[in-house]
Amino acid sequence: MKTLTISDSTADAISLSHLGYSYPGDQFAVLNIPAWRVERNERVFLQGESGSGKSTLLSLLAGLSVPTQGSLQILGYDIANLTARQRDRFRAANLGVVFQQFNLIPYLSALDNVLLAARFGSASNAGARQRATTLLERMNLQSALHHRPASQMSIGQQQRVAIARALMNNPSLLLIDEPTSALDHVNRDAFLALLFDMLSDQECAMVFVSHDPALGAFFDSQIRIAELNHGGILI
Repeated sequence: MKTLTISDSTADAISLSHLGYSYPGDQFAVLNIPAWRVERNERVFLQGESGSGKSTLLSLLAGLSVPTQGSLQILGYDIANLTARQRDRFRAANLGVVFQQFNLIPYLSALDNVLLAARFGSASNAGARQRATTLLERMNLQSALHHRPASQMSIGQQQRVAIARALMNNPSLLLIDEPTSALDHVNRDAFLALLFDMLSDQECAMVFVSHDPALGAFFDSQIRIAELNHGGILI
């Protein structure tokens, strides 16, 4: 099957309608979102406490899960109409995802962790190594760290490797889940400044999820998941 790439640049990054999600065997909807849209190149801060459904929503946006009901379009594709394999390929080619635990391969170097994204995505092999090196350098990771195993890096260093990996394939949508929870305020603010600098020359929408409302000041658009989600209802 051909890689699912984006041909319609006018489609919203995210467009959902009457979205519902419940866990198998559960009669209650964890998520019940009447409508929400994120435009291309829009950078959104999504704030919510633990248990509010924000990680479940991110899983749906990344195509790791599919809605129980309603419509969810990512970059013009209806996620529910794709097979699991198609969703995997779509995610690799078009999305950048930074998980809360980063999900780096511990025994691989920083450079090889970033290059791993190119193997599953759309980046050409010819320029992959140079792009990976450039991304790591732009994330303020000196060349001496590029060949260090992820397991021997600090949390802050792993975080920056994870961002570089997420940007490797020039994604159209970046999804980030609680990446600053282990950082103090100074390092948190420095990381966010670096992230926005990285995105300044890329056409990429972003949904940044966190429980910390103070981070909203960095974003032009912010919303609480409680304003979106009417979950907890019987279905």
